[in-house]
Amino acid sequence: MVLRGTAHIWVADDDGVLHWVGDTRAFAGKRVDWDAKREVTREEITQYRRGGPWLSSGLLKLADPIYLVKWETSETSPTLLHIQSIADVELFGISGDNWGALVYDQALWERRFGISAASLARGILAPVASLGASPSPATTPPVVVSNSAPGSGTVTTVATTTPTIDVRSETYRLNRTPRLGPDGDITLGTGASWTEGTGINSKDHRFDTIYSSHVLHEWTVVSGGDPIFARVVATNLDYNKEVVTTTDLARKVLSFYCTGSTTCTGTDAPSGTTTIGGFPALRYDTRTRIEYWDGCSGCTQTLVQHEWVAIHLFVIRGNWGYEIRVFGEYPATFLTKVQDFLTMVAKTELRTNP
Repeated sequence: MVLRGTAHIWVADDDGVLHWVGDTRAFAGKRVDWDAKREVTREEITQYRRGGPWLSSGLLKLADPIYLVKWETSETSPTLLHIQSIADVELFGISGDNWGALVYDQALWERRFGISAASLARGILAPVASLGASPSPATTPPVVVSNSAPGSGTVTTVATTTPTIDVRSETYRLNRTPRLGPDGDITLGTGASWTEGTGINSKDHRFDTIYSSHVLHEWTVVSGGDPIFARVVATNLDYNKEVVTTTDLARKVLSFYCTGSTTCTGTDAPSGTTTIGGFPALRYDTRTRIEYWDGCSGCTQTLVQHEWVAIHLFVIRGNWGYEIRVFGEYPATFLTKVQDFLTMVAKTELRTNP
């Protein structure tokens, strides 16, 4: 099925489930009956069962923007095409169930495919969800490719409010991806000796985010050789509709956080309540351990163990839920090293979108 007025293609598998196809390499090993091709509207697409997309090289998340890594069989390297909205991502078949398997952060994607993302040409992927039922081909934006970096990549998202929940009322809505900083929606600041960026062990998956989330900022502090990390993550609640309260947000994030752990404690109940920027917030204190064998063929394997302690603070503002997390691998010294960061959090402002 070809979406009318575009080059977007969905192919049905043997069970009749439609799959959006990202590029020609994704057809490898699959048989397609091109004689059965027909043109359909966006509304018709949504009436069929849709599964995950067929992608040769996944989707790449660079800060806020998400890119299709489009790699045609005739090309020696892929092109990054900026997907214009989360609604398009969902129409392509990306959901909370397959997000972690199909959407890569930059470091993981570069390790997986052995290519520097900075070296790739970039462009814009023609939108889908914003199209009308029968768009004219002349009005459909084409795929434009260039070697220059794209714009800000800010995605505007607007959805219905939930009037029964005060903190999600129209007064506090955010109609764009939140920003952190002096001129952004969140003012957190930095404490003494905290620097931007993290140096987290790449084999620990628990630093991924849940569906439709954005890492707003990360910090590291090192004292006596022991690093402590901090990060702020915003989750769009319009695409996590089961999340209404801070308890709901905590349960979803912490369930994802504990996946794959040998042990994970402290997620069953908050360790306390507080406020962040005047909004109710929950605090959870967790402790997790992971173990895996690291080695090579013909050499002795070593049992690697990581034990993480963390403080998670959850707050909801408008249609965004936030997690402020401080974490480290040194339980004996952790609590004495995070007090200055928690002092900063106590002074956090959550600003109304101008």
